[in-house]
Amino acid sequence: MGQLGEQVGLSEPATRRRVNRLRSDGYIVSDVSLVDPARIGITVITALRFEKESRETYDAFKQEISRTSEIVQCYTVTGDEDFILIGHFADMASYDDWINDRVLTNPAISRSTTNVVYRRVKFETAIPL
Repeated sequence: MGQLGEQVGLSEPATRRRVNRLRSDGYIVSDVSLVDPARIGITVITALRFEKESRETYDAFKQEISRTSEIVQCYTVTGDEDFILIGHFADMASYDDWINDRVLTNPAISRSTTNVVYRRVKFETAIPL
């Protein structure tokens, strides 16, 4: 807290109070350590299109993705695709098992497109305010 306080011109106790307020008000949702995904496997970006779009199929899919530890980000999007997933897998075989078991067996999904990340150009976690 001391370094943050110095940057914003506040004492350490005042900084701590403000940070705690930001947490309790829901602006800060988590404190994390960032791991380099390239050191633990591969990163994939998968776009999914649903054949039959309905609240039931979307809700079921979102619940399943919420329980899938390999998928770290999931977005519903506008355009031709319905969902964009970002996942981390140990290797291509692990990804292949996942896509075969969880995506290709889902009758609501009509198309999937996967991109394997081979180099990260920019990665920021800070949101400009």
